[in-house]
Amino acid sequence: MSFTETFPELISGRGFDRYQAGLNARFLARRIDYSLTYGEPTAKPLMFMDYGTPSAVGRVTLWESGECDMEVLDAETGGDLLRERHEFPDAEAFFLTYPKVPNLVYAHTNGSRMDDE
Repeated sequence: MSFTETFPELISGRGFDRYQAGLNARFLARRIDYSLTYGEPTAKPLMFMDYGTPSAVGRVTLWESGECDMEVLDAETGGDLLRERHEFPDAEAFFLTYPKVPNLVYAHTNGSRMDDE
């Protein structure tokens, strides 16, 4: 699958909305709370993708510059399960990498990756 959107199209243009129906269905079926939030218009536009289960919480923060923070925390202890910083050259690199966050949230809760099912 090829993703041709630019980061400004995905964030300021709210192009990521077109993926929401499929993502919401996928995460609902796996009992993962999911939300997408676009940040207030600033000099550095961004969006947040939040994931949660009783065992783990995760967040992907993506800026139009391609900078991206990925975090997953143990919900009980608050300990880091994942903390990464990326500078993606394009949306395709982002789309190939960010699923590690919901996969880890799911795995920490269920003992297997979503992709393994």
